[in-house]
Amino acid sequence: MTVNFPAALHTVAGGDSLVVRESVSTVGQLLQALERLAPGLGEQLDDPLYNIAVNDELLLHAVDQRPIADGDVVEVIPTMAGG
Repeated sequence: MTVNFPAALHTVAGGDSLVVRESVSTVGQLLQALERLAPGLGEQLDDPLYNIAVNDELLLHAVDQRPIADGDVVEVIPTMAGG
């Protein structure tokens, strides 16, 4: 599974995306796998400055429990604010 990152996370993630080859079935498991691949990334993703989207669906509630499958497109999206 490939996870795409915004420019602000390219340094800690080691690029604009990471491929997770572990078997994961939830976003929570995916986030744990990302931390193993890029130590420090989990701490960054735990910040409310970032949201997770799966297949263009922005996840707002129960993010860790959201099921995912091979072939899903996962993106880390910076939170937008304005007024």
